[in-house]
Amino acid sequence: MDPWLWKSISYDTRKLSLLDPKSCVHEVFLNLNLSGTPFQYYYLLKNFTYLNCSTRLSPSFDEVSCLSGSRHHVYTVESSLPVPDSCRALKTIPIPFPYSPYLADNSFGLGLTWSLPGREDFEEKVGSCVFQSKAGPEKGCISIALDKGFSIVHVLSGETGSMILNILLCIFVVATMISIKICNSKKVDEQTENENLL
Repeated sequence: MDPWLWKSISYDTRKLSLLDPKSCVHEVFLNLNLSGTPFQYYYLLKNFTYLNCSTRLSPSFDEVSCLSGSRHHVYTVESSLPVPDSCRALKTIPIPFPYSPYLADNSFGLGLTWSLPGREDFEEKVGSCVFQSKAGPEKGCISIALDKGFSIVHVLSGETGSMILNILLCIFVVATMISIKICNSKKVDEQTENENLL
């Protein structure tokens, strides 16, 4: 799988938007396997069948141009529709939307969301960090700067994605613990200084 580009990330809505540099998000849908990762599609899914046809179908069907060639024509159709004689079903999978020539792949992107085991317990004990704007997080939260256009190479594939996510989670937890320790140390120093003045 080719690298994807990082379009945006929203921590408050837990949405990661990625772009396919080849502008063929339906090829990504066809080959993407999110099992074994903490990610799932951000949008509601519906079952669609990818058809590979030897002849063009009627204009009521939209051909996935980035997957088609001069001798084969690829379509996404609702899985409940019968397969035409000139076509064979490639794969039936749940995806967020069927192909449309009116929807530019790179303007919509690939929206993913995530869940982390134990996150709820962590937020109960420590509190959550909500990002208010591009200017930065609320006071007391730790910010990791991520530039637009950051290239993700196989981040969402199997063990590598899980390992990277675990490393980032560990860094976040350690940084949070250090921040709390520094804050508590400052409070103790202030209390000691106030007691010395009395």
